[in-house]
Parts: sequence; structure tokens; C-alpha cells
Amino acid sequence: MNNLKRLIFLCALAGLASQLSAAKLGDPAGALQIKDWAKGKPVDVRDGKSIYVVEFWATWCGPCKVSIPHLSDLQKKFKDKGVVVVGVTDEEVSKVKPFVEKMGDKMEYVVACDKEQKTSAAYMEAYGQGGIPTAFVVGKDGKVLWFGHPMDGLDKVIQEVVSGQYDLAKAIKKDEGRALMDDFAKLSAQGDPEAKVVGKKLVESAGEDVDRLCEVAFMMVANPEAKNRDFALAESALDRAEKVSGKSDHRVLGIRSVARFESGKHEEGIAMAKAALDASKEEEDKARYKSFIQVMKTKMEGEKKSDKEKK
Repeated sequence: MNNLKRLIFLCALAGLASQLSAAKLGDPAGALQIKDWAKGKPVDVRDGKSIYVVEFWATWCGPCKVSIPHLSDLQKKFKDKGVVVVGVTDEEVSKVKPFVEKMGDKMEYVVACDKEQKTSAAYMEAYGQGGIPTAFVVGKDGKVLWFGHPMDGLDKVIQEVVSGQYDLAKAIKKDEGRALMDDFAKLSAQGDPEAKVVGKKLVESAGEDVDRLCEVAFMMVANPEAKNRDFALAESALDRAEKVSGKSDHRVLGIRSVARFESGKHEEGIAMAKAALDASKEEEDKARYKSFIQVMKTKMEGEKKSDKEKK
């Protein structure tokens, strides 16, 4: 490639990256550019007829396999409400079809194979998402209303969208902090002192939104590979959330359990996770806290075993 062609290519790439990074909730959804439809009939997420859940997954992805039955249940539950679930993978149909057939009725929704990762670019890259599974909700107006892990809040969002109670304005405001969170994650991972400054901005930007405060606190303490995790700042975010929601709120208890455990207070962390489990009512929340407890106990056992081996 000569210098002129290379310059044109890099400029075009930079322009594309700029467009992708500008994507936000409320923007028009990208078209599904599909090479093969492994299961079900082709769909158009911008047809104005249905509410679409576009989920990115892969046959090799463990968490994706866990979420597949959940998505099938969601499809069955909301089918009569005009909801259509579409699973998109960048793998070849020759690998995907046998997997789908093996899953049988555990995977009862449309499955598609991306075309040169163009669909992934319009969703995953555009919204700065790097991990799978990740789901996007597209409304009947063809706009992206929500994105996140399919096991974390998707059911509630769909219910609110179907009933006309979904607050897009609130979701858009929450999404505005995504770039700030990305900056914090990078600075924290590097051990940069600037992370504390950005972290304080994150807490302030969350205001009195309990879910947002819990999300910020979790991000500050959950990554064991991050350098100089700011447990004090995370606790301050949870203190603010507690003032709004009360001491018995399972959301605050659950995230605080992680903060305490990761700071070295293992027994206290497990006790708080159990309190969060007792305070929760929804099965989705209960499953989350059971997972917290199991992970904590496994980590404790691993550390004890490691200590014995050292001796």
C-alpha cells in the first residue's frame, strides 16, 4: 500500500472510529448485516413492527451458554407482546448450526451469523462493549433503548418497554457516564493517581441514583487486577446510596459485601452477601447473591490451601 492509499485508509478508519464512539442510547439501531441465518427467519430490527433483543454470543463462550436458556424463557414470555430475540455470532454457520441443534428447545429464538463482523461493529464497537454475552434492546421506533449483560436487568427493561413505562431519558443520562467509567477503569488498572479524581466525579455524577452508585462502587472494587483499588471511595458511594434507600436495601448490601471481602474482611463480606440474599425478593437478585457467596467461599478455600502449601 503506497503512502497516499495508506493515508486515505487511515483517515477513513479514523472517521469510522469517530462515528462508532459517538453511539449513544436513543440513536437509531444499526441494520443486522447477516451472512447466514442459522435458525429462524431473517428479521429487520428497523421494521417498526417488533421490540428486538439483539444478543452477541459465541459457541465457545461459557457465560453465553448460561444465558441461552434465560433468553429462551424471555422469548416465550414476551412473544405475544411483540418481542423478538436474535442471537448474533461471528462464527461460521457450519459450527453454529450443530450447536443450535444440540441445544434444542433451550435455544428457542432466532440465531444469525454476522457478516464480516459488520453487525458487531454497529453495536458492540459502537457502544464500547468488549465482552460477551451482551444484549441490546431496540424499540419499535428503531432506536437503541438499552444494552448490557442479558442476565442483569434485561427482563425488567423488556417489561417496562412492553408496558410503556421505560424511562429512556433516565437511561440516556445514565449512559452519559459510560466514557467517564471507561476512563476510571483504565486509570485504575494502571494505578494512576488521577483515578481518584475521576472516581470522585463518577460518584458525584451518580447523584442519588442508587443503582448507579452501586454500579460505580462495584467497578471500583471488583477487579482484583486493578492497582490501588479505592475501597474508601467505593464505601462512600455506598454510604450515599444507603442514605437514599435504607440500610436493608439488598443492592447496597450486595455490593458492600464485595467491597468488604475484597478489602480483606472475608467473613464480614460473606455475612453481608447472606444479608443481601435474605433481603432480596426477585429470583434474579437471589441468584446473583448466591453466586457472590459461592465465589467468596471458593476464593477463601483457595487462599487457605495456598497458605498451607507455602508452610
